Amino acid sequence: MNRPPLPEQLHLGCGRFAPDGWLNTDGSWHVWLARWPLMRRVATWTRMLPQEHSAQPWPDSIMHLDLRRPLPFPDDSFTAVYASHLLEHLYRSEALALLQELWRCCRPGGIVRMAVPDLAYYVACYQRGVVSPRAAGHSPADTLMHRLLLQPATPLTSRFWPRKLYHLLLDYNSHKWCYDRDSLLALFREAGFAQPEERAVLDSRIPAIDRIEMAKQIGGGGTVIVEAEKRP
Repeated sequence: MNRPPLPEQLHLGCGRFAPDGWLNTDGSWHVWLARWPLMRRVATWTRMLPQEHSAQPWPDSIMHLDLRRPLPFPDDSFTAVYASHLLEHLYRSEALALLQELWRCCRPGGIVRMAVPDLAYYVACYQRGVVSPRAAGHSPADTLMHRLLLQPATPLTSRFWPRKLYHLLLDYNSHKWCYDRDSLLALFREAGFAQPEERAVLDSRIPAIDRIEMAKQIGGGGTVIVEAEKRP
């Protein structure tokens, strides 16, 4: 049986947001549970899946993809790649390997666009004494740590050991590395992109970027965006 052709645009770390025209991918176990409703009910009943997550449906069209491994796509597959607030969940070496894989998978002239939390912005907020009521301790230092998400303020307290083991082994939620403009540009160049450039929200060479980039969530500061073209 012939498989349908891949979409020409790749969306990494999509969560539940799966716009049409993109190959939407995510590494979460919710992707598996969306395909197996019975397993989802069992996971909810056993508290492996928190109750508040069980009521949030995931599209069953999303492809499960572990970005710490080589990508399962042929060379020159995509005209565009997009990810928002994903690279920081990988160790720097893993992020570099991913960008190298994206260079391989992009067609000549293809665009890779990455949006990440802006370390410079949050450090500047700390230096100005900005305090968030959501941060434990309500101090500028606590606010900085809360926003960097390197580790949660408290350890996972679930008594259900499979859920605890899942989080300990995979640790998708915490941030592993932080970037500012210059360090993200340097990462792109190290991966083989000759002329990466910083871009503003919704300013992109990717057509109809407003269909995938959620300006209300990443606009207003706190995010740095780098876009690069694959050139031979």
